[in-house]
Amino acid sequence: MKTSKYLLIIGLAFLFTSSQVLAQQPSAKKEYKFTIKVNPLAALGGPFWVAIVPITGEYKLIGEYAFTKQMSFQLGASYIGPSVLINLDKIADTTSVSGIKTGGFRFSGMLKYFLSRDLPAPQGFYIAPQVSFAKASLTNKKDPTQKVNAQKININACIGYQLITSGGFTLDIFTGMGYVKRDWSFEGSGTSIAFNLGKNKSGVNIPLGFSFGYAF
Repeated sequence: MKTSKYLLIIGLAFLFTSSQVLAQQPSAKKEYKFTIKVNPLAALGGPFWVAIVPITGEYKLIGEYAFTKQMSFQLGASYIGPSVLINLDKIADTTSVSGIKTGGFRFSGMLKYFLSRDLPAPQGFYIAPQVSFAKASLTNKKDPTQKVNAQKININACIGYQLITSGGFTLDIFTGMGYVKRDWSFEGSGTSIAFNLGKNKSGVNIPLGFSFGYAF
């Protein structure tokens, strides 16, 4: 998690410097309507964690459409599987757990309003509401009746910057603040995989977004 924050800070500094340099150069008149992006960092951990330990990884595809000069809509769809850092599927216990199967999905939506007068959407600084819903389950492979179910809802107010080069390369970074609600439930009589995941709770959320791809 700390690594992601450092990358976000470095990325924001890079984008701010780039935007100042680009602003002093003649701007290309080419306009873009669509972007397709991925976020490989999410495979390290997300959206479900136990304290600072990722128990899932997220494999995400993002599409965006600019429907006016200042606004775009972004939709993300993700498969939730094992984290590449800590793969619970590889856990072995000769007594009761032979491994843990991880599976789920996530959908997110973001309506972006771009603030720049010189760059048309989907380029430049923007503000945006964001909503996402994630659901996943962790199942004992030896006894599928033992299962941990998790749900997560995020509602955020975001601010970010999207850079699109003349060749169409796209880099999008955002942060903000919002509300998160987490729900955990357990199925089965045993406690083999019902480790302490924490209580159901809601609270303040600070989103950190990073993705890159291609604009056309």
